[in-house]
Amino acid sequence: MSISRYCVELLEAASVYHVRYGDRLANHLPMVLIALDKMGASREQLQNAFDRSIVHLERPPLDPAGPLSEGETITDLRNREERFPSALGYYLSQLRQHGIAETLRRELPPLLPSIATAAFHGLIRTAYGIDAGHQQEVATGLAYWNMEYRELPSSDERLPIAATEIPARVAERYPLISLAPGNISDHMAAVTRQEDWEETPIQPEQLGLQDIAEVALAAYRGTGDFTLLHGVTGCHALRLILPYCSDPESALRYFWRGLVIAYLSTGPKEVSEALPNLSSDPEWSEIIRLACGSDDDHVIKLCYSAWREADHYGNKDYRSAAALVVKS
Repeated sequence: MSISRYCVELLEAASVYHVRYGDRLANHLPMVLIALDKMGASREQLQNAFDRSIVHLERPPLDPAGPLSEGETITDLRNREERFPSALGYYLSQLRQHGIAETLRRELPPLLPSIATAAFHGLIRTAYGIDAGHQQEVATGLAYWNMEYRELPSSDERLPIAATEIPARVAERYPLISLAPGNISDHMAAVTRQEDWEETPIQPEQLGLQDIAEVALAAYRGTGDFTLLHGVTGCHALRLILPYCSDPESALRYFWRGLVIAYLSTGPKEVSEALPNLSSDPEWSEIIRLACGSDDDHVIKLCYSAWREADHYGNKDYRSAAALVVKS
């Protein structure tokens, strides 16, 4: 098993809480538990994460779980929070029948156009379930993704330039985005309502996972922006689901669309290239120790994703990104 027995027990106890709370805020508890466990946190640290989280989580009165009606499909349950238990039951039944890999191959394609929905949290929660090999968490992530399903419109035109050049180019066209009050999802939706947005090219001709990862990391390191933190954790999640995508390029391009929109939703902020010297950053062992002792969900998740991405890509800049949050 890829997570400890104690983590499994806490995940089971956490499963009674809804996937969001307050004004559509994501429930991070299961993801935090898995990240902490993977980083070697103690039982006391896992228990602390559980205890401090449940005080603000919710158990809303939703419709009882039941099978889909005759002629009803899982897509009919999109954006219907009251039917969340039925969507969760559907995905659990698929997982029990087909296993994680086959279920993902079947169920991811219709969800991918909304990969950035809820600030990438449906994607991220699903990926944490994959990382842990935990069927309940995979099902919950898919059901959350389905419940929050919203596509972000954009042009499909491709530009003959590198992916790294596109955010700055689009920022020149939209130097000041007018945003209404709300959360990250609201701000991202507001970007798509800007004048001529759907005629604005944002896709490069060539796009790979590492291109996206480099842009996401540079944008976060160069701004320290909370929204763009989700680009780093989201890109880690994207890497974990890609093996189960029958059309990986579509997944990459849907994610890229979301990342560019997320960047614009920050203002857009200027991405600084004057970054701290890596030699001043703590080593990974110290970063992980500080992350495991943190009471901040986003610090824990960012450090875990940066650690895993650094190992995958061999990019030392991830250590600086993690150091940015543990030292703040």
